[in-house]
Amino acid sequence: MLRIEKLKKFKNNFPILVGNKAISNHLCASLIKEISSSETFDDLIMGGRSRINKGSKNFKKYINRSKISKKLFQLFNTKKFTIKKKINSTELKALLSKNYKHPNVNLDIDFSVSKGGYRLRPHRDDITRLYNFLIYLTDIPRKNGGSLTIYKKKAKKNIRKSFKRFPKMSELEIVKSFTPKKGTVVFFQSTPNSYHGVKRFIEKKCPKRFFIYGSYAQNTPVIWKYKDATYYPHIIYSKKRMLTSFHDANYLISEPKY
Repeated sequence: MLRIEKLKKFKNNFPILVGNKAISNHLCASLIKEISSSETFDDLIMGGRSRINKGSKNFKKYINRSKISKKLFQLFNTKKFTIKKKINSTELKALLSKNYKHPNVNLDIDFSVSKGGYRLRPHRDDITRLYNFLIYLTDIPRKNGGSLTIYKKKAKKNIRKSFKRFPKMSELEIVKSFTPKKGTVVFFQSTPNSYHGVKRFIEKKCPKRFFIYGSYAQNTPVIWKYKDATYYPHIIYSKKRMLTSFHDANYLISEPKY
């Protein structure tokens, strides 16, 4: 169903694996049909992204009546991918390195379709996140946007002292943009500097942007070690929703004082 052997490393400042045609066109068409047939979606976010989210009553109904989506969901919830049951994929072991031995890891996944206007500001994911994956089900022309864009911090003296979750655009430079291609799968490790976003999608003379998003996260914040530096998460609570949570969190080379 998912051809892991198609995954190849992409040279970057944080680990990324990309697999072109890792899922067949036939399966992509089946998944699009199932998502399109959904009676309701759980929410509408980021200017135009409709999601069916794991954990909702709607998700359970969707999975029970969607054969291919259920099979894919079960695949990502098996020992081949979940850390708590020991990963047996050489590629994913390489991606995760030796940083993770924590047994309490949770899979999150949603089946999404985006209309024109969808975009995602550059950010790094939440402090409990280990790694993410994306599966693209449609071809989107480059001129229509909607590309997954990878960023890195511009070279400054303080580049290793802190990593904000939501840096200013002036602090970043683009490393690579991945235009959605049918059957392409992207895995990337969620590190303090794993900045990414989605360019604004223009729905004009092209299909809607169908895709599947998933992630694995611990039930506690991740403390990162890089060479001789240790980065601790500093949590800032807010009444404003920050993507999927009500807090911001930056990584700093100092232990938080609570």
